[in-house]
Amino acid sequence: MRFLATGLCVLMLGAAALTAEPVSLTFVAASGYVIGRGDFKVAIDGLTTLETPAATQAMMEAAQPRALMSAASAPFDIDLILVTHSDSDHFDASVISSNMTANLQAVLIGPANVVRAVLAQAPTLDPARLIVVHPGLYSPQTVEAAGLSIDVFSFPLPGPENVGYRFRVGDLAFADPGDLNFDTIAMDFARTGWTETPPDVLILPYFLFNAEYRTVIPTCPARLYVPTHAQLGSLALACETARGVTDRVLCFSRSLEEQAIPPLSD
Repeated sequence: MRFLATGLCVLMLGAAALTAEPVSLTFVAASGYVIGRGDFKVAIDGLTTLETPAATQAMMEAAQPRALMSAASAPFDIDLILVTHSDSDHFDASVISSNMTANLQAVLIGPANVVRAVLAQAPTLDPARLIVVHPGLYSPQTVEAAGLSIDVFSFPLPGPENVGYRFRVGDLAFADPGDLNFDTIAMDFARTGWTETPPDVLILPYFLFNAEYRTVIPTCPARLYVPTHAQLGSLALACETARGVTDRVLCFSRSLEEQAIPPLSD
């Protein structure tokens, strides 16, 4: 009886530890992040190394992420690769194809032109690992991959197809719209249901916190904001701009910095 009780205690402790396992976020470059929980990792626009300002470019190159990405070395031993659109600050076909060749568990989800570009670089990839998404304006698409259910939304831009993603890792709902059309931001958040049911963590271009756009922030009242597009200014500027609107901001100071998601309040 004592052995049974001991075994049950061990099982209960193991389950509790799994439930309490923290979720982390690693800043990569530009608009890219890796979301992790234990050994499970999701990259969202996180397999590109483009930066523009000299300071952030030097910082990024010092971390040597491109070699790590191509070899699928930590933190780029990814289970799920999400790409919002094909602009070079969000996507690099050669890096993703190298990563998926080295990492046989990785699954890619993205618009058709993204998937085609990766397949052109690595034509022997298993098609089952390449998922094309094309949600309608008022008809989101749901995809099951890597043990997650991912909702995919249309966020139209004048350029290549841009999609947003919403999914859960652990107990947290993450959302990333990719780039946004400044003229329709509030309507897009309402149309996708993000206004009515905001995510816990919203990855959002930092310049939406500028004075001329910050009225859109309350239209998607996330519990935590993560500013992107630091390549258009700097990480410090992105953080300072976002914190001018809300203190619910997770800021980073260097490429490949990892932070645990802090406890979130309503």
